[in-house]
Amino acid sequence: MNATVRWVTVALASELTGFTEEFFAEHSRGGLWIEGKVWKWVQGRRLFDMLALYEWIDQQPSIPTKRGRKPKAEQGEVIDV
Repeated sequence: MNATVRWVTVALASELTGFTEEFFAEHSRGGLWIEGKVWKWVQGRRLFDMLALYEWIDQQPSIPTKRGRKPKAEQGEVIDV
């Protein structure tokens, strides 16, 4: 992302983050994101602050997952039984 691009449309925010446009609608409409800080209306268009979005993403917990990982026995390690 170009460092000079801060406020973007919902379509571009969706493309840059991978979240759906409905996700952005729910979070801005439901009061989960503060109007004026994360998003705002400008000339009839809803814009999102990418810096605030990335800050919000950074604050979200990362849930451990084993999806896509092989058990240790399949990685060539010997398991003593």
